[in-house]
Amino acid sequence: MGIPCESSRDTHLGQLMLEKLKEHQDAICQIDAATGEEESYASVASRSIQLARALRAYGLKPGDVLALGGKNHLDLHIPFYAALYNGLPLVGVDPLFKYDEVRTLFKLTEPKIAFCQNESYDTYSKAAADLGLDMKIVTFEHGECTMAEFIDKYDTEEPEDDFRVTDFDTDKIYAFLVSTSGTTGKVKVVAFNHKPFINKIKGLLKLYNYDKQPKKRVLNLSPVNWISNYFMSVGSPLNGDTKVQTSLPDDYEHIIYVINKYKPVTCLIGPTLVTYLVSRKKDVDFSCFKSVTITGSKIFPELLAKLKALLNKDTLAVEAYGQTETIGSVLGPIPNGPSGSCGRPLPIYSIKLVDPNTGVEIKEPYVTGELWNKGPRFTEYYNDPEETALAFSEDGYFKTGDLLYKDENDNYFYMDRLKTLIKYRNSHILPLEVEEQISTHPGVKEVCVVGVSDPLEGQVAVACVVKNGECHVTAQDIKDLVANKLSKNKQLRGGVVFVDQLPLTSSGKLARSKVLQLVTSMKRE
Repeated sequence: MGIPCESSRDTHLGQLMLEKLKEHQDAICQIDAATGEEESYASVASRSIQLARALRAYGLKPGDVLALGGKNHLDLHIPFYAALYNGLPLVGVDPLFKYDEVRTLFKLTEPKIAFCQNESYDTYSKAAADLGLDMKIVTFEHGECTMAEFIDKYDTEEPEDDFRVTDFDTDKIYAFLVSTSGTTGKVKVVAFNHKPFINKIKGLLKLYNYDKQPKKRVLNLSPVNWISNYFMSVGSPLNGDTKVQTSLPDDYEHIIYVINKYKPVTCLIGPTLVTYLVSRKKDVDFSCFKSVTITGSKIFPELLAKLKALLNKDTLAVEAYGQTETIGSVLGPIPNGPSGSCGRPLPIYSIKLVDPNTGVEIKEPYVTGELWNKGPRFTEYYNDPEETALAFSEDGYFKTGDLLYKDENDNYFYMDRLKTLIKYRNSHILPLEVEEQISTHPGVKEVCVVGVSDPLEGQVAVACVVKNGECHVTAQDIKDLVANKLSKNKQLRGGVVFVDQLPLTSSGKLARSKVLQLVTSMKRE
C-alpha cells in the first residue's frame, strides 16, 4: 500500500526525496568526475522507482535491511533512494572493507539484500554464508546478478505516475544504520529514524541560508558509509543541487582535477586534504568556493589561516563539530569567532559540559569537560541495548565522549576524545580492531596500537608489541598480517616497536598515553 506524494513529507524521507527528485527533474542531480557522466534528477527518479518496484516484487518488506557498498559512481545512490521509498533501513559498507570487517557489520545488521562492486562479491558472499544469512547480492557492473538484470527480472513496469512510496510506521522502522566506533573502540551501528534526520537537515539548510542558494554544485568526497554522504544525499535534492563526486577514490591529484574542472561552490573536507590542497596551492582553483567546511577531525588554526588566505574574501571557511550520532554539527561555526573555536551551540540543541569523573555540570568558562547534548540525533545503537544505555544520561542527554571547554562568550573549543581513535586521512582506525588481528600471531604476547601525528596523513598507526618468547616474530610479519586482514587505511604506516612490557595505569588498565610517548621516542621498524 502506498501513500500520495503530497503528504507526510515531514516524517517520511522516501516521500520527501521522491517529491524533490521530481520537482527538480530538469536539473543535473549528479556527476561522476572520473568518467564525465552526468545524470538528471528525472533520470535518478525514474531509475530509483524502477528498482523500488523490483525490490517489492522480489519480496522485501519494510524493516528488511539493505546493505550498500561501492564507489561514488552514478549507480550508487539508486538503491539509496529506492530503499527510502520502501522502508528498507540502509547500511553503508566501506568499499575498502575486507572479509572480517564486512562480516562484523553484517552480523550486527543482518541485511536481506546487498549492492556492491563485483570485486566485493566473493567477500560479501562468504560473510553471508558464514553467518547463515539468506542475503541476495546484486552487483553494479558485471557479475552473477547485476542491478540492471535485477530490475529487468523483477520490475513490474507500472506507470511511474502511479508509483507511491510504501506506507509504514516511520517511528518504528529506521531510515539509516550507520557504522561507527563510538567512544569504546567497539564497532556499533547508529540507528536513525526518519523525522530527526529531516528536521536536522532542513534546520541547517535554513540556518545557513542554503535553501536560498538552489541548484549549486557541491563536492561529495565521502564514501557511502560516512554520515556526511547520507547527509549530502538527502540534503542535495532539497535544493536541486548537483552532487559532484568521483568513482576514482583515494587520489588527491584527481581531486585537484575535479575542483578545477567542475568548480564546486561548497564542500565538506578533512584537514589532511586541506593540508594537501594548501601544499599545491598554485595548482588549485580556490576561487570557485563560496563555503568550505572542515570536518572529521581537528584542524590546527595555522592551517585554517593558510586556507582562508587562498580563498575569496567573502568565502566562508569554518570548522564543524559534531558526531555521527547527532547527524553532524551540534555547534554552529562563528566565522569571525576566536581562533580554534568550533562555534556556539546550534539553536536546535541543548548543550552542557560535564565533569567525566563526577558527573557534575561545568558552568564556568575555560574548564574542560565532556560535552553532552540533546536534540536531533540517533535513536539507539542497533541491536545493542547495553551500549545504548551507556550513551545517555538519566535526563536524556547524549554523552559524546568528546572533551571541550568554552569561553565567557559561549564559544566552544575541542580538546580530545575521552578514548582516542586514530584518524588517518579522513578514516577512523579502531585500535582494538587492529590489536585483535595482531594478537592472533603466535609470536605476539601483548599489543597496543596508537596513532602518531603525521603532517600530511593526520595520524598513522603504530603497533607497540611485547613478544612471546616461544615464537619468532618480526615487524614485517606484523605489518603483513594487518595488511592481509584489514583495509588499506588501517595498515601500520607508523611502523612497529618492540618493548619488554606495556605501561599500565594504577588500576591495571593499558596506559595509551604512555605507549604513545614510548613509540614517539623509539625507533620504529
